[in-house]
Amino acid sequence: MLRFATGRVALVSAALLLAASACSESRPGEADASAEPGATGSVATSAAAGSRVATIRGGDLVGLLGTDAEPLLLDVRSREEFSEGHIPGAVNIPYDELPDRLDELAGHRDEEIVVYCRTGRRAKIAEATLAGAGFANVRDLAGHMTEWKEARRPVTEAVPCC
Repeated sequence: MLRFATGRVALVSAALLLAASACSESRPGEADASAEPGATGSVATSAAAGSRVATIRGGDLVGLLGTDAEPLLLDVRSREEFSEGHIPGAVNIPYDELPDRLDELAGHRDEEIVVYCRTGRRAKIAEATLAGAGFANVRDLAGHMTEWKEARRPVTEAVPCC
């Protein structure tokens, strides 16, 4: 039990360190200087977490939606943002809740997971959390929801229940 608690404290600490280092968000159309330009499987390195996360372009992801090759789509924005529009089939776990909700993703540990938020800052924190928990096939959506919407790609809105 103590090993689990110590591991969780280290995981949360790593996520907080990454949050502090990622204080600026990317602007739409601004390339990540650490990623290989234009590559579908480009690899960006997070110095704070020491992890390498591959990226996927929105156009490539669109081609996977609804197929057997569709990855798990993890939207780490707030519930309110998610309800205003998200990528079809996405699961919403806000980035700040992820450390406490990793068990919900346990069945996807060896599967491809594409993480996105509005512009990338929160996704980087979530990606570090996933990497620290042993998820090895995590990808970052290039341009995130900002670029996704600008390109007029499919968006699903939550339907009010009442």
